[in-house]
Amino acid sequence: MKRVDRLRISHDDEIATLMETEAGQVEYWHRLDNECTQSPLIRLLQESLKHEGDVIECGVYRGSSTRLMGRRMRDLAPGKRLFACDSFEGFPQDRILDTDLGPFRFRFKIRRKFRHATDVPGRLVSFFDAYRVNGHVVKGFFSDTLPRMPRRKYCFMFIDCDIYESHLDCLNALYDQLVPGGIVVFDDYAEPKWPGASRAVDEFFADQPAELEQLTLGGRTLWYVRKPQAAEAPPRADKPPLLKSA
Repeated sequence: MKRVDRLRISHDDEIATLMETEAGQVEYWHRLDNECTQSPLIRLLQESLKHEGDVIECGVYRGSSTRLMGRRMRDLAPGKRLFACDSFEGFPQDRILDTDLGPFRFRFKIRRKFRHATDVPGRLVSFFDAYRVNGHVVKGFFSDTLPRMPRRKYCFMFIDCDIYESHLDCLNALYDQLVPGGIVVFDDYAEPKWPGASRAVDEFFADQPAELEQLTLGGRTLWYVRKPQAAEAPPRADKPPLLKSA
């Protein structure tokens, strides 16, 4: 286990200890609120919550973004459901392609990433219960779990799954369930470490009437697509392949 993984697990252990007391739960709730104010993810989530539909996260790892979204949803939209989807065991080993590799990003290294998260589902359930967040953990590879989930409307999707085929699994299964005006955020778009993410997103939206935009807040930039309203114009045949800066 790498040092960074040990540190993240240690941090989660500290949170669990803090939440053992009522005072600690209050302290952690305020801490999350402060983090929300500087998060571009939460800014986009808040814009989306005015629309009908639930929220889904694909790629959870240690659950830090899950807790932030749950924090804000508990205040602004407690009736909406938050689905946290991940294998919690790393990537599907046979679906890491050449397009996912980069400088010093060898296949064997990618196969080892994000495997130390088997404890996370239990931690998230404890968090949801403690703060009465309407959250649900969905464990398994996206190609298995997402097609089997009951169809529903989503107002917000957060895709943080790094590799090419996982991005397409999520978009193919879920994008048509995103309501017009809803937002899908891509954590790994334009990230040199994950070239397959950008390729998958560009390919999926090449014939869609939607454009990528970006939001920078608190020193972090996120790329996203806001699903057009039905009355908006169809995609142009000469649509350029890449980005629009917002």
